[in-house]
Amino acid sequence: QQQPTSGGFIQMPHFPQTQQQQQQPDLSVRITAATTPSDVLTIAAERGMGLFTEHLSLCLYRLGQLKKSGAAVDAQQQQLQDMLGLCRSRASSMGPKQLSEVAWSLAQLQLVPDVSFLDNLASQALYKLPAFTAEQLSSLLWSMANLGYVPGTPLLEAAAAALGRNVGLLSSKCASQAMWAFARMEYRPPATLLDAILQLLPDKLSSFPGDDLSQLLWAYAQFGHTPPAPTLTAILTHAETAAATLQPDNIPTLLGALQNLGCQPSAGLLSAAADAVVAGMATAGTQALVDLLQVYARLRFHPGVNLLHSAAQHISNNMTAAAAGGGSRMAAATITALLQSYAALAYAPPKALLMLLRQQLQPQVSDVDPSQLTSSLWCFSLFKDLTPELWNAAMGVLSQPQVTAAIQPAALAQLYQAYLLLSKSPDGSAGLHSIPPQLVLTAWQAFRATQEAAVQAPLPELTQDVAQCLASVGVAYALNMISEDGLLALSLALPDRRVAIEVFDASAFCINQQQPLGETVMRIQLLQACGWQFAISNGTVWS
Repeated sequence: QQQPTSGGFIQMPHFPQTQQQQQQPDLSVRITAATTPSDVLTIAAERGMGLFTEHLSLCLYRLGQLKKSGAAVDAQQQQLQDMLGLCRSRASSMGPKQLSEVAWSLAQLQLVPDVSFLDNLASQALYKLPAFTAEQLSSLLWSMANLGYVPGTPLLEAAAAALGRNVGLLSSKCASQAMWAFARMEYRPPATLLDAILQLLPDKLSSFPGDDLSQLLWAYAQFGHTPPAPTLTAILTHAETAAATLQPDNIPTLLGALQNLGCQPSAGLLSAAADAVVAGMATAGTQALVDLLQVYARLRFHPGVNLLHSAAQHISNNMTAAAAGGGSRMAAATITALLQSYAALAYAPPKALLMLLRQQLQPQVSDVDPSQLTSSLWCFSLFKDLTPELWNAAMGVLSQPQVTAAIQPAALAQLYQAYLLLSKSPDGSAGLHSIPPQLVLTAWQAFRATQEAAVQAPLPELTQDVAQCLASVGVAYALNMISEDGLLALSLALPDRRVAIEVFDASAFCINQQQPLGETVMRIQLLQACGWQFAISNGTVWS
């Protein structure tokens, strides 16, 4: 087995074209020029079992290209399965180009063959590795990862070593594909390779496509290998410029990777990302939108009503289409994540989406993490859209002693807030909701603990400042009190007038605008439900 030279990837000398192949140069041209899957299959049918291996792999590769560009390819049709059978029998005669093309085609066509076939491809790739170009090797790794296949450690180690010896030859696409594949396969390449790529990155950023950058950063986040601060700064600057070129589904990958690497995305990048997603909404996937909204919620960054509304409409349309086509319902974890993101940003989705989420969550209440389920009830309560059907179904699960014991204290406090709004509802609908006494008592105890902790905490300087102003004009007030019904902690109140003065600092709002967060809105709703008038003092404006 030949070894690669220090100057780059070498070429294997023992895969010569036969004379017969050399006499048919037009067949490759015909395959490459084919514009429809049927054209490709017609060419393959003309040769049948006599189709040369290089043309066989090229036919599959062209089908993969057409599928990627939007053409419909039936992966289960017999002729395609026959071609796959030919590949299986000829794997040992394939060179690096054919191995790479076949693997890439399988990934694009979503044809997952038996493991023995993939094992054979991996074995051939290991034996012929010195002949692979950087493009062929990175494409092979990327394809295997997409197929959910993890080759043996010898191939991964040999591939990482080959890439490391030729790191200067790696294009942005090669680097991102290879690192992404390693991360998906849960293989961490040597730190020397990771550092070498980072050293070259600043000089290549100007020509680094945004989608490749998102893949690369995601991989480094998975490896736990943080780039140096100057490199991260350069990446942030480039990402802001490249955001408009990103595929919508790759934007949450990029933003999430930056967060995981300990890098706060800039306001410019977050705004540009939101604009890019709105512009490309038609191609955005539901899960990608949910992931994106989670990023904005974690950062407390309001991405704008355009994104929040268009994402809700797009997700609603996707859910409706899936239901009409007999597709599976949205996973409960996805539903709860979506609800929590919208609630955190205090944006109530359209009623049509909320109805779909309720309808699909209700049959899954027994499958949801108890804390996530209680949080979902809180979200629906915040949106004023908590129905008796969902509440009662959830109570049937959450009131089971072993389930109640598994609910986190913060989630129990949220459950009591939802119950409190429900019990104070002026429309008389509370009687339609089942109220398990022991569960409500447990939730009350958790909520009461949060209120007691609040009144024992030192008063913020802003609250003290407002209190001094009230004193200066002779207004009687109370500090750090529990309301007479024992429900709410009030840091500053005028008890005789039943007025609560809420002094909100910057933590009560989004970081980029004076938009209150969901917890801030819930606080106001609780005050109203308990009969308190309220006055709001914005800490930023007050200062």
